[in-house]
Amino acid sequence: MTPHVDAPDSRQKAVDDTRGERMLRARAARLAEQQADEDLLEDLATSEAMLVSEGSMAHHFMVFDSPDCNGQSGKVAQAAISTESAPVMPPASEPEPDPDIDAYVSPHELEPNDDFFDNFTEEEVAEEEATEENQPVPLAVPAPQTPALVAAKPRRVIPRPPSFRDREPMRELELREIAGHLTFTRTDVTAWYRIPDVQWAFRADKERTSIMLSIAAQYAALAGYRLHMRRTTRPYPAAQWAHRLDEQTVAPLPDVLGQTSWADHLTQAQHRIHATSLAEGEVYLGVVFQRRTLREQAIELMNTLRRQGIGNAERSRLQQLVGRFDEVLSAFGLQAQPATPLELEWLVHRSVALCMPPPSSWPAIEDSRWESGDLFAFTEHTQRFRGRYGSAVRLVTRTADSHVERHVAVLTFGRMEELVVPEQHEPWLHFHEQLPWAMELSSRVDVLGPGDALKSLEHKLLTIRSQQRDYHEHEMDAPPELERLAQRALDITDEMATGLDLDSARVHGWHRIAVAGETESECLARVRLLTDHYRSMRITLQHPKDQLRLLDEFIPGQPVANTGYLRRMPAKYFAAALPQAAATVGDRRGPIIGETCGTSRRPVMWDPHFATEVRERSGLAVLVAEPGGGKSTLMGGVAYLAARRGISTTLLDPSGPLARLCELPELAPYSKVYDLTRGEPGTLAPYSLIPTPQREHFADDAAHRSAIAAARAERKALATDICTMLLPPQVARERSTPILLQRAARAVDPEESATLDDLLQALQDASAEGVELAETLGDVRDMPLSRLFFGAAPDSTGETDAVLSVITMAGLALPDLSIDREYWQIEERMALPMLHLATAFTTRRAYGLGMAERKLVGLDETHFLSGWGSGRALFTRLARDSRKWNIAALAASQNPIDILGLDVQNLVSTVFVGRIAEDPEIAEQALRMLSIERGVGYENTLAQLSVAHMGSQDRLGYREFIMRDVEGRVQKFRADLSYVPGLLDALDTTAKSPHVDRTRLPNELLDSSDGRG
Repeated sequence: MTPHVDAPDSRQKAVDDTRGERMLRARAARLAEQQADEDLLEDLATSEAMLVSEGSMAHHFMVFDSPDCNGQSGKVAQAAISTESAPVMPPASEPEPDPDIDAYVSPHELEPNDDFFDNFTEEEVAEEEATEENQPVPLAVPAPQTPALVAAKPRRVIPRPPSFRDREPMRELELREIAGHLTFTRTDVTAWYRIPDVQWAFRADKERTSIMLSIAAQYAALAGYRLHMRRTTRPYPAAQWAHRLDEQTVAPLPDVLGQTSWADHLTQAQHRIHATSLAEGEVYLGVVFQRRTLREQAIELMNTLRRQGIGNAERSRLQQLVGRFDEVLSAFGLQAQPATPLELEWLVHRSVALCMPPPSSWPAIEDSRWESGDLFAFTEHTQRFRGRYGSAVRLVTRTADSHVERHVAVLTFGRMEELVVPEQHEPWLHFHEQLPWAMELSSRVDVLGPGDALKSLEHKLLTIRSQQRDYHEHEMDAPPELERLAQRALDITDEMATGLDLDSARVHGWHRIAVAGETESECLARVRLLTDHYRSMRITLQHPKDQLRLLDEFIPGQPVANTGYLRRMPAKYFAAALPQAAATVGDRRGPIIGETCGTSRRPVMWDPHFATEVRERSGLAVLVAEPGGGKSTLMGGVAYLAARRGISTTLLDPSGPLARLCELPELAPYSKVYDLTRGEPGTLAPYSLIPTPQREHFADDAAHRSAIAAARAERKALATDICTMLLPPQVARERSTPILLQRAARAVDPEESATLDDLLQALQDASAEGVELAETLGDVRDMPLSRLFFGAAPDSTGETDAVLSVITMAGLALPDLSIDREYWQIEERMALPMLHLATAFTTRRAYGLGMAERKLVGLDETHFLSGWGSGRALFTRLARDSRKWNIAALAASQNPIDILGLDVQNLVSTVFVGRIAEDPEIAEQALRMLSIERGVGYENTLAQLSVAHMGSQDRLGYREFIMRDVEGRVQKFRADLSYVPGLLDALDTTAKSPHVDRTRLPNELLDSSDGRG
């Protein structure tokens, strides 16, 4: 390549080139000066001056034509070092960047053009222009010769920071910044809110309609804005639940050698949780409320260079605007609250890594602001790949030690028929919860006000009229569908023009649902099942193209993929979607007792002491079901879980099957069975069953004295009722009998040491009638079971050493309360006072412990208490004092009226209702206990609980119940403690058929039984 030669008529260009050489020389010197300190630069300048004075070496800056990387001609500056006799040769190629220089300057930056001179300061340009006037303008290229060089004059150099050109990362998100609950993109701002779950199951239709209308009114108030509704999922924290349960278990039972330990028990419970659907729904609503101006965008760009971000003026203005949305969305209906920084961070992460497992560790930084450079943390670990034929997207997430892969398909809601919610249909964005895997929802909607909606309807109506005119002009009959559509448009127009804003508000938008699977075949199989599932609801799901863009719609701030499948509906119809509908019940802190079996599957945890310790409510829980409904099995399961946690548990089981709990190897060393039919004399002495209140259990002396007086009165009432039960019905109905018994009871000092013998002595001292009544009671005293009532109580009555105590009355014949007492046999007549006193004996063991210590009491056959004053008083005391004494009381009965008749309905914190199919009146009473509307069909729901399949000969395992927890939530669930080995066999109270030894059968019977005869 030859040097460039200036033409004679290019004098000005030669001047510019000469000026460029000087400017390039100054630029190169400045780059060198930035890499050394001032002393080193002075030494180099002195050395250079010496070399120049000797004339041994010259520095030349020559400009050559050289093709750049695009094949165009560019001027390359090259510093050539030569001697006087050596010719100046052009370089063969562009120079390699010097590794010692941080800022490498490209050839385009050294080209002497207008942009090039912008890199110099005004002082440097002025100095060069001043010297330019005294320089001659070359007319032609002189012969090659070594120009005369002047020694450089040393000068002080002011160090300047180098200019770096760092590479910007590839931006995959439209988000620019997250500040509090606001997200910023280049063009708009979105305010995000968390919508709490709303209970949907077993609510009255009026309540459901009220909720939907309130939500629709809130949507109508947001007319003119775009909304982004996102429902994501959060896996249930099984490990955290087990850790919290272990922390709340102060003293679990010590492990028994060779049996399931406490740690193994928690592990089995976690496996049970993982067997259900772990995903719990979370609903977020984003309101795109502000279009950013060009000025605000420019300020953000300049602030980015300063590491600041959004301008302060814009922030203050947004805070004023967002207050309106806070007020509208927090009202009844949505009851939304601004999303916290951690919730918004979770939403963005779950949207980018859609349907992927959550991270194993979550950052502990709770800063409310995410800068633009920090947002890349959401996209660093997830990659997306298009699947075959575009049917799904393959997502790969890189974790610490492995790669997780999921295949995700996005479906969109197509044609929809009008639904009747809540009378006939479920919420249409909650309907997918019935399937056993987690899915994600995204809805982008524009809320139109009356003006915009009317304009759209008028356009549609004009289109219909135009089509009708076309048919008329061609002398053809218009299809009747056009006239129906026109009439429908007129009706809606009239409704919008004359109705309220709620009636006129319309919503236009796109609704997507994401389905995932570990493989593409599994994902597509789930797509087919979901499509068929929604087909039963008269809703069509479409599987569109461009899945990658549809996947981006779930990410906050990303645009809509396409405008296809736009759904237009009233605001009330969109409010009926209700993605925040929930099917949860329980307290999420206690042991697992089953799983929901309504619209979704969720684990049900229940801690009987949650009501007393956290909610400060009564600890009374009621179990109601017909015989075989599973109430005794559920009570035994709850008692087992409490005993494993070291909670003092006492069960009253008259029939005795629950005593088999004490035979379980892990419970046997810490359990005791009390068989009252074989108990010591005086075990059920009425006066000793009511403990004396202790002073340390009360705040002051007045409360202590009041409790002592109540205990004394309760002893009198209990002794009087027991004597009445022991008397024959004819004697008990005489007018003088209760008067004589009350006089005798007043004559006996009601202390714990008193006995029924003292009451009989008081009767004999009263009058002749009293002597006769005492003789009648004396005859009853000689019966075998009466020894439990008479005599002094043994010293072991108040022992509470066993963790699990089961009180039984094996062989006791319980009477039928529907038969008059006159027709009861003597054994049945004795059973009633025994069961009455056994209940008092059970509660005595609970009151024998400290007030703060956890206690659980289970009472079966509580319907025998409702017919007597002492029984009602005993049950009421247990319900009222359970909060102060930290007692979780379980009461089981076959008829709800037994509980309702005790006037403790307002003290019941938790209700379990099993199958009730025989009597509609009993079912109505059960619904009253559950606080469910009666007469709307829920009675049939109770009759359908735990129904065996027709033709099946398999026995049912754990039963189904309707549960109302302490929060008032009602949900259908199936009791299931199968994660405890051998528990169901121990709790099974159903008679089993005898085992047939097939080896002893004749050959012909064996052949017949095997189907070969």
